[in-house]
Parts: sequence; structure tokens; C-alpha cells
Amino acid sequence: MLGCRARATWSVSMELTRASLLSRVRNVSDEGAWREFEALYHDLLVRFCRRRGLQEADASDVVQTVMASLVKSLPGFVYDRARGRFRDYLYRCADNAIGRWSQNRAARPTQGEIALESEGSPAEQEAAWEEEWMAHHYRLAMKTIRRTFEPKSVEIFDRSIAGETVAELAAGTGMSEQAVHKVRQRIKARMEQLIAAQIAAEDDAGES
Repeated sequence: MLGCRARATWSVSMELTRASLLSRVRNVSDEGAWREFEALYHDLLVRFCRRRGLQEADASDVVQTVMASLVKSLPGFVYDRARGRFRDYLYRCADNAIGRWSQNRAARPTQGEIALESEGSPAEQEAAWEEEWMAHHYRLAMKTIRRTFEPKSVEIFDRSIAGETVAELAAGTGMSEQAVHKVRQRIKARMEQLIAAQIAAEDDAGES
């Protein structure tokens, strides 16, 4: 496991990077910022496109369209709480890109083409985006957990999430039930802290 100082330094560094990223990508010449931004949000956008019924290749094309649009729009992006958070803005960009892709495909029908899954209501699509966005932050937090906790502790947490009981985990790891419970609670508490910090950094970054 990383030492306390190493864990703290790495965590602070990551939070500062996220907090400044939206400010940095407004500078179109900062290629490093754009690489970080795409790496941070690419998977989220692809998963959302896939959830909307796009095939993998089409989802990748749409995400590239979103990124190209953001290159043009983010330099002039002005954060306004009355209009929503950055994730709301990113959702609108993705939703618009999917809509344009769907319209273009409809204009060029292909024999045997499979229709998109039911679009659902706008509220349902926004709810789907919120679920994917939260899952995105869960995955980011788990990357930190895997780097900062002992492998055995992470294994216990993973198996707990998969459905194993405290008794089963204790029997399988040779630990007491009390020790297993403490490991689960410690990682759960850290996960909640990380996700809250990530979300706060993302929202606050829009005001930079």
C-alpha cells in the first residue's frame, strides 16, 4: 500500500489537475489538456452512446464529433449555474451529436439496418446520462482505491460488491468478520469522499 504522504500527494495532484482542466482546455493550443480531457471523458461518452443503441464503431464516431464540437465551443464556454453544471453541458453536446447522427443515418437507409432502441422521453434520457455519469465517477474513484489500498483489501471490497457476505469473505480470506467489516467500511467511506471530491472539482472547475 502507498504511504500516507504518497497517497495524499497523488490525491491532491489529481484533484488539482481535474479542477484546472476545464480552464486549460479553453486554450486550444494546450494539446496536453485536450489529451487529458479526452482520456477523462471518452469512455463515459462511448458508454452513453452504446446505451442509446449505437454500435461500437458508430459510438466512437459520435464521440469524435462531440470532441470536435467541444474544441470549438469550450474556448468560449462561460459557466452559468442557472443553466446547469458542466455535466449538463456535456450531456447536451452528446445528445445533439447522437441526434444529428440519427438524422443522417435516416437520410441514408441501408438494407437490413437495425433501428435504434427506443429513445424514451427526454427525462428518461437525462436519467440515463446521470446514471452513466455517476458510474463514470465510480470507476475513477476505484482507480484511486486500487492504487492506494492493499490488494487484499481491494479484493475484499470487489467481492463484497459482487454479493459475497461478510461471513463468506471472512471464511475465504482467513480474517475475522470484524476485520472484513472494517475493510469494507474503510473503502466505502473513502469511495464516498473521492466521488464527492471529483464531482465538486468538476463543477467548481467550470467557474474558473
